Amino acid sequence: MNNPQRYKLIDGSFTASEATQILLSLVKSKIDFHNLEKLSNEERFGQDIAQSERRLTELRQLHETLRSACQSAAEKGQRVEVKGWIEMNLVPSNPSSVEPVE
Repeated sequence: MNNPQRYKLIDGSFTASEATQILLSLVKSKIDFHNLEKLSNEERFGQDIAQSERRLTELRQLHETLRSACQSAAEKGQRVEVKGWIEMNLVPSNPSSVEPVE
């Protein structure tokens, strides 16, 4: 894939409660993924988990920020507009070992 591919994941206006469910579910899924990766890397491979810990901290902060924003919207009787895209590029796993295609 030479050009990034973009996919629409979320595009809509939601009640604060719906937005909370949608957004926090996405973040929780990422937290769960990183927790499993961290456990696997630490237990099975004895690898450094500092990067995983940093990412988990970022995701937990994001979770709280989104929860707070949705709670604020609910208190004000507002709806929440959410737009979310996935951008995907395919890249060689080891760029130095890939030969150009002619």
